[in-house]
Amino acid sequence: MHEALLEPRPERMPLARLLPRVGTAVARRFARAAAEHGLTPTAFGVLGLLAGSDAVSHRELAAHLGLAPGTLTPVVDTLEARGELRRRRDRGDRRVVRLSITNAGRERLREASGGIAAAMGAALPEPAPEHAAIVRDYLLAVLSATGDEEGARE
Repeated sequence: MHEALLEPRPERMPLARLLPRVGTAVARRFARAAAEHGLTPTAFGVLGLLAGSDAVSHRELAAHLGLAPGTLTPVVDTLEARGELRRRRDRGDRRVVRLSITNAGRERLREASGGIAAAMGAALPEPAPEHAAIVRDYLLAVLSATGDEEGARE
């Protein structure tokens, strides 16, 4: 089995090696598609999460994205400078910073979502209808098995 991990040909790699290789390739393509709209994948994720939530704390947002709060700060700074999100102190606990999306952020997200979806749809093959549920179930099982329960629910 150890030798199989060294297999250089994707068609012969074990799934445990092929899956991260595919994930990296898809992540790179997603990053290029997001960049065409002036966003990073993280910025796109921030806007997407804020669009469906009311005033999320910086710490909650970072946890949901699987990032350290300090790593998220420059992304939030950029989005705030562009007027796409707003920071506010929590009235009940002034130590907590709440983030919310602005109308400009909603518009950026709307435009980027359509463009990114089109770019990803053009770049990635659709599985056959009879395979789509199987592929989805497998990928969700991988998320769950790796301890990424939050990612499995997104």
